Amino acid sequence: MNKKTVNNLLILLPFIWLFSGMLVIKSGDKAMIAMIIISIIATLANQGFNSIKSNLQHNKTLWVILAMAGYALFSYQYHGLSSRELRALLGASLFLLFFPRQLLTSKFLLGLSLIGAIICISNAFYFSQVANLPRHLWTINAIPQATLSASIGIVALVQLLRCENKKELLVASISLVLSIIAIIFSQTRGIWLGFGVATCLIMLQLFRYRQINWKFVVTGMAIIFAAGFSLKPQLEQRINSTQHEVKQITSGNLNSSIGLRLQMWKLGPHMLNNNVLLGAGDSHSQRFEALYKQGLVSEKLYRFQPAHYHNQYLDRLIKNGIIGLTMLLLVFLVPLAQTRNQPSSKRYMITGLVVLYAIAALTDVPFNHGQTLFMYMLLICGLFAYPSETEES
Repeated sequence: MNKKTVNNLLILLPFIWLFSGMLVIKSGDKAMIAMIIISIIATLANQGFNSIKSNLQHNKTLWVILAMAGYALFSYQYHGLSSRELRALLGASLFLLFFPRQLLTSKFLLGLSLIGAIICISNAFYFSQVANLPRHLWTINAIPQATLSASIGIVALVQLLRCENKKELLVASISLVLSIIAIIFSQTRGIWLGFGVATCLIMLQLFRYRQINWKFVVTGMAIIFAAGFSLKPQLEQRINSTQHEVKQITSGNLNSSIGLRLQMWKLGPHMLNNNVLLGAGDSHSQRFEALYKQGLVSEKLYRFQPAHYHNQYLDRLIKNGIIGLTMLLLVFLVPLAQTRNQPSSKRYMITGLVVLYAIAALTDVPFNHGQTLFMYMLLICGLFAYPSETEES
């Protein structure tokens, strides 16, 4: 291994950790900061500050992330913010400023997706089938775990549809199969929906731009259906559970998983009070306590003591106000707007990831978890190709 290869691996260390250690260790997002520091030092030693100008000039999404990090720092000082979220935003911002993104090649990403998929299926299988632990007791909670698996699945799916030889086809197929099985084992309905919609949109883009390799499309669809059919009992169990919860809700019982979410969402207007612009920060818990005393919060929901409101848009509005919600929407909309001039494979990956997270945000808070926040930020910015670079079309 020559010096250049070692230097490149050091620069790529955060991406290597993103698809390996961070999927295993509960505090893997903390260790990510060490990887980022090593990467920045290696970048400065080899390329100096050359990447910063190019990144700021061509990547509008990076400007949004920098703004989010700045506002997060203000919120942390002004009225409180999760230290995990602040750490992830600051760490991702610094890394993406310096990162020479041309190093993240399709071949390297293909290898990372296989490693990540193997780790995700191992985690999901062990905790759900061997240890038989409740989902909230997994090393990484089942919902962010499913989000990570689905993110890797999106990357693998696009690679499968655009691969050029049998070796790539095999690696991408295995990665996709393992990711889908991991998603199903998680029993996370919101991620099932997000991954399904993202997959459909990627397929529609293929048809729209007439970039269809039917052999790979059929292979991809066969893999998805085969993986789903092989885990039919798990799917049926969750579907039956959902139907039962819906019946409970229609009969007036809101103490189920879905029912508690509905209760939290209904609290939104009451939680805002006079903090619409900047949000309530950590004082949202005091407002929640006051609403309970007024009889607006049920006993079951009060005992649940939610740290967040199971909807990223509502949670961001309550805690960070209209400014925070606007930045959240921009981090979805700006990458989509930027994909217009991107190579097709990167356009599909970015679109799939944005749609996955936007739908996951309806029932969870993927931007509150360090692991899922890092996965989104690093992939969304790292995938962009700049005009001066030669990329596959």
